[in-house]
Amino acid sequence: MTSKSNKLRAQKALLRKPKKRSTVIVKEKVGFVDYKDVNLLQRYMSDRSKLRARRMNGNNVQLQRDIATAVKNAREMALLPYVKQVSATRAPRERGEYGSDDRDRDRGPRRPRRDDSSSSGASTQSSATFSETIEVAPNITAEISTETNTDGAAS
Repeated sequence: MTSKSNKLRAQKALLRKPKKRSTVIVKEKVGFVDYKDVNLLQRYMSDRSKLRARRMNGNNVQLQRDIATAVKNAREMALLPYVKQVSATRAPRERGEYGSDDRDRDRGPRRPRRDDSSSSGASTQSSATFSETIEVAPNITAEISTETNTDGAAS
């Protein structure tokens, strides 16, 4: 069941005629599409060497099929590239509150990485940190922290 607004929209769409795009092949009166005609084939490709859609080119179904076959043959013969690199740089993505991605938001602070020497398992190190708060003046406090390293490897 359709609503009144949909019926009105469908009636307006029937009154509108889409503008038919003319294709380059019809304008230039080319007899057939040849895979060796690289200049003609490049008109139907994007800047990244992708084939443009039929509605963008104004081709009919048979002509678009002929162009696609000719482009594939030209690519196989190395007359056209499969892919072109575009040198335009993209703008950087906006980062969230927690960095480049928000996967780490539920986790606490990260632990520091181990040194390469300790990853071999030959020596074990442990460290302890002690902090002490001292009142220097009536409104001034200072925090003193000391770190001690104990090496468990036998020498």
